[in-house]
Order: sequence, then C-alpha cells, then structure tokens
Amino acid sequence: MSKWERRNLNSSKPASPGSELPIDFLKLVEETLIQALEPGLLEVRKMHPESTFRAKGAVFNDEILLSITLTHGPEVLSATTAHGSVDYRPEQEKPSVNDLIALIVDSLGGVFHFYLDPEFPERIAQITDSSLGALEEAPFEWTPLKLEENQKIAVHVKMDKSNPVLDSLAEDWLKKNDPSYEAGIVRQSEFDLGDAEEFLEERIEAIRAAKSGTGRSGSGEGPIRH
Repeated sequence: MSKWERRNLNSSKPASPGSELPIDFLKLVEETLIQALEPGLLEVRKMHPESTFRAKGAVFNDEILLSITLTHGPEVLSATTAHGSVDYRPEQEKPSVNDLIALIVDSLGGVFHFYLDPEFPERIAQITDSSLGALEEAPFEWTPLKLEENQKIAVHVKMDKSNPVLDSLAEDWLKKNDPSYEAGIVRQSEFDLGDAEEFLEERIEAIRAAKSGTGRSGSGEGPIRH
C-alpha cells in the first residue's frame, strides 16, 4: 500500500490501512488539473517538457486524503506535492465521499493555481525549484483552508517536495509479488460520480475561480485563506 501523509493519527487507536481511490477516478482528477491550470503548466514545460500532475488518494476511517503532485518526468527527481485532508465518518450520508473529494480537488487546485499563475513567473520559478524553502507562503504544516467565506467544511492542506515516482517503484513490486495488494483498492462502483464530464467541468471552473479566493491575481496574498 502507498505511504500516506496522514493528518488524523490517534495513538490510542490502531491506524486504519485505508482504501485507495480507484485509478480511473484519479486519472480524472489529473485531467482536471491539467486542463484547469494549462497556461501555467505550459510555462513549466518550457523547463521540463514532461511535467504533469499525478494524483493518489484514500478513504480512511476518520479522514479522506488526496495528494496531487506536480512531477517533471522520470528523469527529474524533484517534484512538488500538495496534500489535502478532510474529516470523515463512514456512517455519514452527507456530505458524501464524492462531495468531500470534490472539495479537496478544488482546494488543491486553488493552491497550485497560486504558484502556476503565468502573470507571476517568480512563483513558477519557486514551484520548479528543488528546494522546499523556495516555496514562499506555502503551508508546510497541516493548515485549514476555506475557499468560500460560508464554507462549513475546512480542507486541511500542506505542501512538500515528495516524489511519488519513487514510491511507485515499490508499489509496482508489490503488485507483482503480493496477491493481497489489490484488495485495498476501492471499487469504482462505490463512487457515484454521475456524469464524469460534468464532474470534470465543475472542478475546472472551481479551480479557475480560485482567483477570487485562494489565488487572487495581483492581490499579493498567499495560497492559504483561513
């Protein structure tokens, strides 16, 4: 199973192994980020032609976690990952798992939007730098974020320079050698995505609208808005 940057860890209870989000869903998340942040991504690709987004996520017994990485290809070890987490209880009906994941996608999209705004090339330079310290105003510890003033559920976010490409090498080995590995992956049918195209368009618009919230162009504010 993947190594997770957990936020809700209670030492009095055994850690939940979690259920990984389905690959098809994660590909949809990646496509959302690629389309919503295309102008900034194109600027990054001038330096690293293979730059793209990679996503992984899991549902635990007390939180939902989604990590999105801006990676620059297999030959470049440096990368930037934004993690998003929301509280979750398996018995709750609303908000649904799908609603909570969508909220995380929008929040992490807003964070990346701040650093990939073509109007601020210095931020693009920061996010492509191999040093974590180069990311000015980044949340290095779990920090609550609300895109809207009346948003009731806070998404906790943090950033680091982890690279999932390295982890994927170990995962590939497990898939080939551990028959029980795939048992931890959530079935696609458990998620009621509805029309995937509609989901994609809604997330793209939400991320682009981050200019009025987390990544307002010209405002001078950082990616985190409490």
